[in-house]
Amino acid sequence: MYVFPVLNGLWQGFLISILLFGPAFFKLVHTSIQDGFNKGVILASGVFLSDLLVAVLCILGVADFMQVPAFQKLYSLFAAIALILLGLKYFRHQYKAFLQSYSARVPPSKSLFKGFWLNLINPFTFILWFNVMASISKEYIGEPNYKLLLGVNLISILVVLFLMDVLKVFLSHLIGRKLNARIFFSINKYFGLLLMVMGGIFMARFFTLVF
Repeated sequence: MYVFPVLNGLWQGFLISILLFGPAFFKLVHTSIQDGFNKGVILASGVFLSDLLVAVLCILGVADFMQVPAFQKLYSLFAAIALILLGLKYFRHQYKAFLQSYSARVPPSKSLFKGFWLNLINPFTFILWFNVMASISKEYIGEPNYKLLLGVNLISILVVLFLMDVLKVFLSHLIGRKLNARIFFSINKYFGLLLMVMGGIFMARFFTLVF
């Protein structure tokens, strides 16, 4: 009975994982290379929790509010400013300051929070889950166990997304083991630049929505 929603969730989660490239993805790779496998998995757990939150909000009907133009404008502006400021922080890091932060022990809770909010501030996370929930809801309309089938499909997607993130963490960690501090410093610079570019994209989206 639940084979179809599980299989449906497996391929949907795999497809979403391949196509989804947001700030959380790049932070996942960056953290795994620089801080190791464990910190990467913790950050992936934060991404998982934020995806779960957005999916639940969509089920509760909050997604309709998220489609309101005023909300889209404000959220795009907030995401743009947050990403640009964070990108500047990484990009302007001096080598000595980087070495100090590189050797410092980052609390697991901080990695969890970073994964959570980096995924949450991405406006496309809301758009993605709104479309995903709308799509899978159509599959089970009219079924007697509609909510249960929907829940199984949703959990399958989330589990696959998390496992794919763990795989990305593992592969990034393997690469990171072969790199030295100077290369990590360069990666830090490029990561900051990427965040600023994404912030610029969200800022452009804000102006598109306004005008």
